[in-house]
Formats: sequence, C-alpha cells, structure tokens
Amino acid sequence: MRMRWPLAIAAWLAAAALATAASIGAVGSLSRGLFGPSDAPLRETEVEAQLAPTTPAPRESSPAPAESSRAPAENRALATAGGSIVASCTGGLAYLDSWIPRSGFETDHVQRGPAATASLRFKARSGGDSVRAQVTCRDGEPALAVVDDD
Repeated sequence: MRMRWPLAIAAWLAAAALATAASIGAVGSLSRGLFGPSDAPLRETEVEAQLAPTTPAPRESSPAPAESSRAPAENRALATAGGSIVASCTGGLAYLDSWIPRSGFETDHVQRGPAATASLRFKARSGGDSVRAQVTCRDGEPALAVVDDD
C-alpha cells in the first residue's frame, strides 16, 4: 500500500510534464504558422517591394482599356464633414477610387464613375446631417463640390 502512492504521484508528474511539453510545442508551431513561415511578419524591404508600383509592359496593338484596367492616374484625397474620398481623373472623367466615412456616418448613393460627375453621400447614422460629395475634373485634377443633402 505504501508503494502505490509514490508510483501514483510519479505517474501524475510524468503525465503533467508530457502535457506541458506538448502544449509548448503546439504554441511554438502556431507562432511559426500552421503551414510554415508564410504568415510570418514581413521585413520593411519586403513591404516596400510589394507596395512598389508596377507598370505593365506596353502592347503594340491593344484595345481601349476597360474600366477594370484603367490607365494609372494621379489620386487626390478630398475631405468633407462626412468623410474622406480618394478620387482620380482619366480622360476628363472623374472616378472615386475609395472613400472612408467618418465615425457616425455611412455611405450611400454611390456613383463611382468614370463619369463627368462622380458622387456619393455620407449620411449620419443617427438621422442627422448628410453630405453629398460631387467630384468633377478640372484641368485633369479631381475637384470636390460639397452639397448639403438634409
């Protein structure tokens, strides 16, 4: 009877050590990624290389570009009371590249373009103010006109 207690305690300690080692190994493999180092953080040079603009090779005889393959244009950030817009002009037509509503606002009635006038509305979620933003092109640059849309 006296021999059983020390054996039980030794078996329990061995099982606890084995479970701890397995847990540490599992956490270690998660930090390296489940499928290898592909989800490891990127170095600054790798980020810069991925963000660097790429220009496609020119084609000798290519049809007019479709909306999804528009020629690169100069983007311009435009601010309103309801949020911010990034817009560009290509061939005299305005295009809304992206937009971010301010806190408490949402976006609707988006006319992204390309068009003579691209527009959207930032609408307050609480039912308050709303702002209509209209973007046109002046001298090849996006120009913003803000219209109260209460």
